[in-house]
Amino acid sequence: MAAAWPAVADVKAFLRLGSNDTTDDALVASELAAAIAWVTNRVDPIYTTPNNADYLPDPLYSAALHEAGRLYRRRDSVDGTMGWGDMGVVRVGPKDPDIETMLAPYLSVVLG
Repeated sequence: MAAAWPAVADVKAFLRLGSNDTTDDALVASELAAAIAWVTNRVDPIYTTPNNADYLPDPLYSAALHEAGRLYRRRDSVDGTMGWGDMGVVRVGPKDPDIETMLAPYLSVVLG
């Protein structure tokens, strides 16, 4: 179990950004906050409440980390596409299936 949500340093390490380069720290922090909010809003609150003995399962930590990295890299594909040199343009999907898989066991499902 993770003790807390990822920090800016964790996201920078995940993205292989230099730890001494603070140029994008504000952007990384913003994207991380958005990723944590997105994960928190999607999962059942019992998994993200600090009073819970099983606070923050590792897949939720990883999902927030990966989503923050995805959001940070998204600035390179503002229109939803990325160029791959000679291979042409590739569409960037709106969802990452690996992140969705990590979240699946913890989702807050409402049946109506």
